[in-house]
Amino acid sequence: MQLDRTEITICQRSALELLDLSLLVLRRHIRPIMLTSALVGLPLLMLDVWAVAWMMNEDSYLVAEHLESPTTAMRWRHASHLVLLYVLQFPLVSLPTTVFLGNQIFYEPMPWRRLLRRLLPIAGRCVLVIGIARLSLVNLMMVPWVSRNVVFDAPVEIWLLIVVPAVAILFRACWPYAPEILGLELCPLRSVGKDEITYAQRSRGLHRLLMSEHFTRFIGAAVFAFLLSLMLLGTQLFFVGVSTGNWQWNGWFDHLCLPITMWIVGLFMAVFRFLSYLDSRIRLEGWEIELRLRAEAERLSQPAGIPVVAAGITAEQMAS
Repeated sequence: MQLDRTEITICQRSALELLDLSLLVLRRHIRPIMLTSALVGLPLLMLDVWAVAWMMNEDSYLVAEHLESPTTAMRWRHASHLVLLYVLQFPLVSLPTTVFLGNQIFYEPMPWRRLLRRLLPIAGRCVLVIGIARLSLVNLMMVPWVSRNVVFDAPVEIWLLIVVPAVAILFRACWPYAPEILGLELCPLRSVGKDEITYAQRSRGLHRLLMSEHFTRFIGAAVFAFLLSLMLLGTQLFFVGVSTGNWQWNGWFDHLCLPITMWIVGLFMAVFRFLSYLDSRIRLEGWEIELRLRAEAERLSQPAGIPVVAAGITAEQMAS
């Protein structure tokens, strides 16, 4: 592997170029990206569906029977909880995908066994930082507190639907690269050596100077993701309508189409965040120049006639 031979050209890009490149990367590697995200995403999605399934059962309709349209009210409640649960969880869901992309950019294969060996040692710190401190798993833990005897449990659901998502999205907009710092740079939470950089130190160095740009990029990506969601839901509505003759929102959308749409849009956002991370490193650290210099140093250090194999700069040493 040569450090200056990358699948994605290492150079500065605008936000629109990153959005366009995200779609190209997602199309080219859709299968491994979906499979790696399923490693964490499928169990969490099953938990999400199970946790909010009671909102669509017969007892919930009876509670809402005094409303003008109880079916619509319950569907809105179910969909809002399900969407927010998965939106909050996706930084954790996309962690294996981030590790895969960090190796794929250098044409370094990442088989399942090696991927698991990379993820298991950092699982605890990822759950602590992304799941708890950055609120990815908080909503899932709070859903059982929602009362099933009212249409809207204000004391709990205001937190679940407004407060927690707002705080989590603010963190994600201004400090987006927690999965990359933990999964690619392998920064520990506490330093055990003099030269070891902790997660908090690396996060400050990577986010502080470009925080306003991170926020504007997040807003642009969120708008793009919303439009992509509408397009995917409209496409699925067309196929369901043509195949069944029912052109209304129904159980197919509640339990299948909506989760599929969230998954695809989440994959796009994960790829965009990874490419933005590369761009931030280029802007702050001149990473493209560093890779070229290190590649030349590796070549010069090799005896004549021996092929150059520059080992060690995949995800494990992206921080150096």
